[in-house]
Amino acid sequence: MKYRGYILMLLSALFVCSVNAGTKVTERDEIVVSEIPKPVHIWVYDFSATASDVPKESALAGQTSDHDAPQSAEQVATGRKLGADIAAELVKKIKAMGLAAERPVAGAKPQLNDLVIRGHLVSMEEGSEKKRVLIGFGSGESELKAAVEGFQMTADGLRKLGTGETDSTAGKTPGGAVGALSLIATHNPIGLIVSTGIKVHEEKTGSDKLQGRAKDTADKIASVLKQRFQEQGWIE
Repeated sequence: MKYRGYILMLLSALFVCSVNAGTKVTERDEIVVSEIPKPVHIWVYDFSATASDVPKESALAGQTSDHDAPQSAEQVATGRKLGADIAAELVKKIKAMGLAAERPVAGAKPQLNDLVIRGHLVSMEEGSEKKRVLIGFGSGESELKAAVEGFQMTADGLRKLGTGETDSTAGKTPGGAVGALSLIATHNPIGLIVSTGIKVHEEKTGSDKLQGRAKDTADKIASVLKQRFQEQGWIE
């Protein structure tokens, strides 16, 4: 399965990991993708904390609901700080695996076959006919989660690592982002969702707690990435 030139059967999984519980893995879909060349660089972008931070190539682009009460400036700043901390921790973890990883700087552009990892901080709210997915902190008891997507830079731009059926499968209704989250987790060899364990009423608990959540989240993401990288034969 690791030999170059062969087709890999990559089994994507949905990860919902509570802070105090062990990792729970739910098997979803098998996805067939060609083996990906080992990237010279792996680019890890800061995790988006507002809808405007979500790039157009994401399955979540245009799929999320508006906040009933817009996030405060403090919530946005807290979310972006958390998103940056998760990315920084994840870069450390990937480097420790022996791969070249970095966060983009101004003017940086992924090169051919580079791997791009993008994450999004999302919260899910009840209260309507369908669950609503928001980018960043929700309200009440909603818990923040990190949704992760992987892309490969090609001659034609970024290519989602999966079936590429996002546009035709994701719903366009206010609850459609739940379908988009499912696509991230099940139609992407890197896709997963990890709970950060932070609720809206806990956001002011201090930087130490946020840093701990960032590290915990990055640890769980890195464990999945390591498995994917091993499947590709990039690392032992």
